[in-house]
Amino acid sequence: MLARCWLHIGVEKTGTTSIQSFLASNRTALRAEGRLYPVTPGVVGHLGLAAFALDDDRLDGTRKACSLTNPSQIADFRDDFVRALVTEIAASGASEIILSSELLSSRIRSHTEFARLKVLCAAIARDTKIVVYLRNQVDFLVSRYTTVIQSGGREEFRISATALADYAALLDRWAAAFGRENLIVRRFEPADFVDGDLLADIAATLGLESTRLTSVPRYNESLDAESLVFLRAINRGVPRRISSWLEPLRSAAVGILQRRRRGTKFVIPPAAADRIEARFRASNERVAAEYFDSRHDPLFSPPVLVAPGEQPMLRSIGFPAALRIAAALFIGLVDKGLETVFHRRARYSQSGLPGFIEKK
Repeated sequence: MLARCWLHIGVEKTGTTSIQSFLASNRTALRAEGRLYPVTPGVVGHLGLAAFALDDDRLDGTRKACSLTNPSQIADFRDDFVRALVTEIAASGASEIILSSELLSSRIRSHTEFARLKVLCAAIARDTKIVVYLRNQVDFLVSRYTTVIQSGGREEFRISATALADYAALLDRWAAAFGRENLIVRRFEPADFVDGDLLADIAATLGLESTRLTSVPRYNESLDAESLVFLRAINRGVPRRISSWLEPLRSAAVGILQRRRRGTKFVIPPAAADRIEARFRASNERVAAEYFDSRHDPLFSPPVLVAPGEQPMLRSIGFPAALRIAAALFIGLVDKGLETVFHRRARYSQSGLPGFIEKK
């Protein structure tokens, strides 16, 4: 049995893609130091871990990404998952394992889901530590909104999905399952990072300071405001019945728009930001007291994704801007090749799971 399991649970929009790419890129160096960043749950991000933990009746996007479309497949999936993970651990000779999925913080909800995850961790390691980064709720919700649009969302930004940003409630759930003493809570604030660097900070948090690790480029998946509004308009124009069929094309378009980055970030008016901060003030005060000894008042620095003055949210763009973005997309898609875009690729070439799950 391993000495320790490090379970990094996000939250979303706290540099998780960069952290996971960092760990995956240094898999060999970590193995030499007795630490395993496994491929069984996913080559980069451990999507399979969330799919394993979810209750049987939850056939959401996480499960569908693992080709699980009905409850009858789930028992076999779990058996295969555990068998492959145990085999990989045994072959590694490692003394510690590092697991990472931001979906754990946003998707795991019920007592049975927490229990399932805890049983798995207890079966492979004597000790489990939960690592979580918390971000100013305004920036978290605005940044998450851009991800929703990139995934096919059509709606205007609203102060919604607030349950995900109630950090006191989130930490209560994980503390109840794994013990308050096993939670390592970090602020997603450069001033708190070791050497001002997120990757140095996660390395220090996981006890990897002595390991020679190679840095990786930082990933920023957000779109600029013009590209976001353009994509939202496209999403609205696509009939829902064929939206899933066009997913490869949208995914390719998002990748092109992410590289464009010619405009300003999507921001919200100060009044909306004030309402968000007011909603979580009591929750943040409790987190500050329980996990940071009240060193931070308020818990977070002022948000950055807020418009100056009373500038409204960008809701539409003019024809010249739309034409520029459309031209950039056309050139990018031609260069990429539409045949390549729609060709069925290995589902998990970047963040996915190994072959035994793909074959299900």
